[in-house]
Amino acid sequence: MSSRLTALTTFCVVAFAVLATLTAAVYASDAVNERQQRQQVDVFSNRALLRAELVTSEADSALRQLMSYPDTPCTNDHMQRLQQVEEQFRYIREVASTHDMQLRCSSLRGAVDIALPPPEWAYAGGFTAWHTEVGKRGNERQMLNVRLGNHVVVIDPRFYLDIVPLDDTIKLTVLETQDGGVISSWPHTDDALVRAALKRTGSSPYFEGRYYVVERSSRYPIAVVAYEPEDRMRRDVPAQLRTLLPPALVLSAIGTWLVLRWRRKLRTPRNAMLQGIRRRQFVAWLQPLVSLESGRCVGAEALVRWKLEDGTIVAPDTFIPMAESLDLIEPITDQVIRSVFEGVGATLARRRDLHVSLNLAGKDLAGTRVLETLKASLAKYAVRPEQIWFEAIERTLMDTASSAPVLEAFRAAGHRIFIDDFGTGYSSLSYLQALPVDGIKIDRSFLRSLASGEEMNKIVPHIIEMARSLDLLMVAEGVETEAQAQYLRGRGVQFAQGWLYAKAMPADEFLRYLEREAARTRET
Repeated sequence: MSSRLTALTTFCVVAFAVLATLTAAVYASDAVNERQQRQQVDVFSNRALLRAELVTSEADSALRQLMSYPDTPCTNDHMQRLQQVEEQFRYIREVASTHDMQLRCSSLRGAVDIALPPPEWAYAGGFTAWHTEVGKRGNERQMLNVRLGNHVVVIDPRFYLDIVPLDDTIKLTVLETQDGGVISSWPHTDDALVRAALKRTGSSPYFEGRYYVVERSSRYPIAVVAYEPEDRMRRDVPAQLRTLLPPALVLSAIGTWLVLRWRRKLRTPRNAMLQGIRRRQFVAWLQPLVSLESGRCVGAEALVRWKLEDGTIVAPDTFIPMAESLDLIEPITDQVIRSVFEGVGATLARRRDLHVSLNLAGKDLAGTRVLETLKASLAKYAVRPEQIWFEAIERTLMDTASSAPVLEAFRAAGHRIFIDDFGTGYSSLSYLQALPVDGIKIDRSFLRSLASGEEMNKIVPHIIEMARSLDLLMVAEGVETEAQAQYLRGRGVQFAQGWLYAKAMPADEFLRYLEREAARTRET
């Protein structure tokens, strides 16, 4: 056999082997991709339905509670009842009373006289619903109003779809199933497509230019429709092979590497969070803590934010439960500590009167690992231990026998310990006496009523008295009005934080906040 024929034969055999390998790899890879992408959309839509049912359940429960109110509407007692219902339910933003087609009074606006718009849709059992726009001109947003009998609850429709976006090509909508009315949807979602999917009979999911999933609630007349472009899931295999055929010998190895790399990048909740940890996307925002006596900023609470690649900021309520369930909370805590020192470490070293409070999750209280992480940063930035405070959520300290030694170790290292969200959990005198803590943080829910001109929640004086009897420091969260601040100041509460002073902000904005405060102090 001539060398030319040998070379040709070898080339044909290798080319056939490479082509067969590429064909099998492309077909296998595309099959795996489609299965996993479909599964992701299925799981995503199911999670969205669970959230939508939770929000709807709160509206249903609140309205049924109000139906039993026996007395004259819009009296002081009735208004207090409206405010209590608003505070009781997390997703309800306002509660109102109506008469015929007029709005008579509201938990936020007091006595009013506003004509109600006609309902957009009606449910069995006497429920009706409609959207209204709120906000300043040019910055309007829609709110959902649900009515039963003579009461209305107002919900931000964004709560229905308040879940972490794992794939920027998935579109999601919540609809009512009777008329196909859109309750809430993500930006750029095609309402006509989701209504057509809702009306379609037969099995779900299905392909029709896109991959559609329709999840119908068995409890309420609502459904979630999710879709994703079909070409995201089903590739054009012949076109891929035609592209890969000329450089087959070289690109076979590269193609295999790319497929493996591409498969690793399929986004699952765990992988998305691990990627965020690897890229140090978890950063600390700082909310100023103010001395009620002097009115000056004496420190800040570090609040974690997840900053995605596109600049989107994800709030902790969305991802912290996921991080705890996936056992990823410890590296996030470490990133928050590093972020705090990188942002304000030099300022803390220069101003010994300032401190930063760090939040501890349940896993962080299993031992003293956090102290070891903190030790290097304290030494690097020359920050004193007493300038770093720690806050532990009340429910994580229920087992005082195991948590007390850990807290004592933090205090022995020079740090102060506060119980966060105090009053929402166990909250007894014996419980406080058993824990080595320096103070408590009064939960914002107890202060909310004073912001609307009503009396302070009756629990607050008892909490303050309990803390004073044990000589504990007190921080009030969610202070939004001067009336609240004056009330707390007059009863010996030392510190406060809330929108009256400033919202949580990135570290560079917090430093500018301190500079502005220093300038005002010099002027006075």
